[in-house]
Amino acid sequence: MAKKAILIALLVQLLFVIFGNYIFRYLGIKNYSFSIAGGILLAIVGVEMLFGHKTRTEYQEEDKAEEKENITIVPLAIPLHTGPASILAGMILFNQPEKFDLKGNELYLFKALFILSTILVYALSLFILLRSDLILKFLKQIGMKVMIRIIGLLILALSVQFVINGIKEALG
Repeated sequence: MAKKAILIALLVQLLFVIFGNYIFRYLGIKNYSFSIAGGILLAIVGVEMLFGHKTRTEYQEEDKAEEKENITIVPLAIPLHTGPASILAGMILFNQPEKFDLKGNELYLFKALFILSTILVYALSLFILLRSDLILKFLKQIGMKVMIRIIGLLILALSVQFVINGIKEALG
């Protein structure tokens, strides 16, 4: 599950880093709209973590495999590993080299190093996820519940900030 989530997150990140400006322009999406939508999605995840339950009210046996698949994509891959902030930051850094005064070969080297560093960050995330059993042993069940609630609160605050930033940018 961790490998699949990280691979999906990495592919989404690289897709948006390389093609995001074209996708947004083609669809008429402004960066602030993406920030607001991402903030709303993160808010849902944060509330679920904070209160320790899913918003879905009914589970059936055949839904368990589908639910496991769903959490691999949302929230683990998107938005927790690849969210609006990382997508927009990546798009801006990768597609606006004039901010760094790069030209010619420096530009291509920068873009290659940017992609390589992105891959390394996701590899490190995968390593941490694969070693999460050590974290669980250290924190125990009650410690994990406390950490999930704290992280849920932080994610909720972050989501509110995304929405506020998006609204500020939209209003100019």
